[in-house]
Amino acid sequence: MTVSGVEYRLTPQASLSRARLSAAIATFGALAPAVFTVLALYKLDLVPRLYLFVVLGLLTLLAGARTVFGYKQMLRHLEAFVVHVSLDSEDVVMIQTRRGRFDVPRTAIKRVREIAGMLGGLRVDLEPEWDGDKDAPELVDIPRGGATFGDLRSAFGTIMPVELPKRRSGVARIVLGALVVLGIFFLPFFLEDVFGKSKLLAVGLVLVVWIGLRFLVRR
Repeated sequence: MTVSGVEYRLTPQASLSRARLSAAIATFGALAPAVFTVLALYKLDLVPRLYLFVVLGLLTLLAGARTVFGYKQMLRHLEAFVVHVSLDSEDVVMIQTRRGRFDVPRTAIKRVREIAGMLGGLRVDLEPEWDGDKDAPELVDIPRGGATFGDLRSAFGTIMPVELPKRRSGVARIVLGALVVLGIFFLPFFLEDVFGKSKLLAVGLVLVVWIGLRFLVRR
């Protein structure tokens, strides 16, 4: 922390790791519904299997291309990302991205939250139209991974209290873990049973899972 303020940027290694993980998660989330649908059609035997193999091959190529493209885009964004919090009377937060720079006054900051997890960091909520522009960003995510992240968090704490991430109770974490294990173990047997009894029910299940996956991806 300096007299004028705190400047924060990710380390090169943190940028690489975060870009890889973000690209992989985005690719999986986007392609999972399509892959599930193809496998369901294969199980229902509604489409010639040769066509399904061709589609799966194309999806694999698409996944590879999407991952590479998403990785490069995210890496460029993270390498150019800089945050500077002024500690003088103006309390201006400068945010620099590869698309440009904008300065946020103290009065425009509505809420600051700390986000847990491998892709966590700080989430800064801004007042609507804080700079007089309807297209002004109302949310800024600051990724964790820089050497001065602790100083940056403290600097935001001088502007307003930083909300800590809510942790699940020990019992909730155990129950969630058990449900995941049971789901992974029993899901294949459940799907096999459904597909064998009713194709109509199986199609309905495919639609429900597909919609659920798309909903989770867009959150």
